[in-house]
Amino acid sequence: MQCAVSVPKRIPEEGSGADGALLFCSVKEGFSAMTERCAGKILVVSDRERFPAVASAVRTPRAVSAVLCGDALPLFAMPPCSGVFAVGGRDVMLAARLYAGVNRTPCVLFPAETSLFGVFEERAEVAIGEDLLDGPLAQADVFFDETLLSDPAEGYAHLLLARLSLFEGRAIALFGGEGRSERGFEALLSLDSPDLRNILQKNALLRRADFHEGEGRELARTYGAFAAFESLMKLYVAFFRDAIPQTYTVPDYERRARAAGVPYAEVSVPTVGAFARRALVLGGRRAQFLRELTLISQKMHTYRRNYRSLGGTVVRIPPRELNFLPERENGLSAIIRDFGLLERL
Repeated sequence: MQCAVSVPKRIPEEGSGADGALLFCSVKEGFSAMTERCAGKILVVSDRERFPAVASAVRTPRAVSAVLCGDALPLFAMPPCSGVFAVGGRDVMLAARLYAGVNRTPCVLFPAETSLFGVFEERAEVAIGEDLLDGPLAQADVFFDETLLSDPAEGYAHLLLARLSLFEGRAIALFGGEGRSERGFEALLSLDSPDLRNILQKNALLRRADFHEGEGRELARTYGAFAAFESLMKLYVAFFRDAIPQTYTVPDYERRARAAGVPYAEVSVPTVGAFARRALVLGGRRAQFLRELTLISQKMHTYRRNYRSLGGTVVRIPPRELNFLPERENGLSAIIRDFGLLERL
């Protein structure tokens, strides 16, 4: 007999149910509720940082534990279990949901990262040994323990980065590129509140909508989402405010790809006609672009203050990282590069 976990033993403070509301309880209460509804062993998955939160649970005879370091392969060497209970960051969430999907077992998640990556996506790439498996993920019951959530600043910064990616996607579409879905954009209409539950609710909406964070996601992995947001904001403003197309200047795409460590064959190079159309768009839509950027710029002081109040530290991204971003992410900075302006801004 398997378990069907829906709510913890204690009625949560708020009602993540089918209606999209968030459920709050402690990790201890969540695990206790799962053991009451399950027969057989429960696979408890965590990362090293969050293992203390489940330490008491793994001492029970019903638990089989696994501590992951970004690789889901060890889970598939575990004995059969009637449910999966996962506490940790993105990699743990993905691994647990992949395992639950393959073995068709119930899955309970306690995310430790407020950005909520890995929690709601329908499919994603998951590390399996030395390979990346792109596959469907099991739906899970999601609960939140506020004592476990240690990065509200990063969750807030990912909302800011998502707001900027809305602008990036619209700009790329106007320049003739492929547009992006704006599902979930309503979560980005107001970002003035640094409240933890508000941050969680908005990130949950974006992850359920599979919202695309644009080229900033590459920078965010290394330097954090706020540094990516602030650096790209400055780049976009400088481009649309000051850019003059370099009609007779062509970037050395091969040299740039080599310097960035990217195969030259993977670099997208526009045709002469495409470049000419982009120059016309820049001249005709510059004011429109600047108006939208100005709306974001006017609140930069508030965003920075909120980020710091949540414990965030402002980090500066080295210019070299921005310079070679187009070779790693085909976003708006690639269009700036094609104008021969990236190194000049």
